[in-house]
Amino acid sequence: MTETRDAPNGHTVRSERSTRLLIRAAGELIAEGGYATVTLAMVGERAGYSRSLATARFGSKAKLLDALVDHIVTRWNLATVIPKTEGEPGLEALTIVLRSIRDSYGKDPQSLRVLYALMFEALGPDEELRVRFRDFHRDMRADLAATVRRGIEDGSITAAVDPEAEARFIMATLRGVGYQWRLDPEEFEPVSPLDMLIESTRARLEAVPAPAER
Repeated sequence: MTETRDAPNGHTVRSERSTRLLIRAAGELIAEGGYATVTLAMVGERAGYSRSLATARFGSKAKLLDALVDHIVTRWNLATVIPKTEGEPGLEALTIVLRSIRDSYGKDPQSLRVLYALMFEALGPDEELRVRFRDFHRDMRADLAATVRRGIEDGSITAAVDPEAEARFIMATLRGVGYQWRLDPEEFEPVSPLDMLIESTRARLEAVPAPAER
């Protein structure tokens, strides 16, 4: 007997749609004027709903921020990147991650604009925002270092490298590229330097097979 799933009811569909629109509206407002200027009422209005809907849906601005960052980063990572790295050697998995970041500049530049707007503002006095993005970067560095260690273990990455140092270097390069792109988008194109990062990372980390014995 074939098992069937219940179709979502109309209320669930409407709720999911309104949540997506609220998150999108929050991103647009942050990209335009920064996180500090955004209110939940503004988000509700921008999304085409009542001023109170964002408050009812998320409860606080901090929880809306979490949902927005999750939408941009976590779901993107889980939906498009992680499945491609499964079963791959560590060096290939790292390459896939970096290529996905490079490709996002063409496929989803608006999400990157929002993400960098938030990261820049996290340097300001808002402690909640600072902690959110401090932890975000710590987690991303940890993920990159874990991928490098995976490559060392499977033999695709040379054992001579320091996984944590490599993760810090890659993150620093990614943020430098993103900063210049946001600061001067008409003159600075990010794809070429990211291609160079990918190529140099592979050349630096790739394990060289030992010469065959005669």
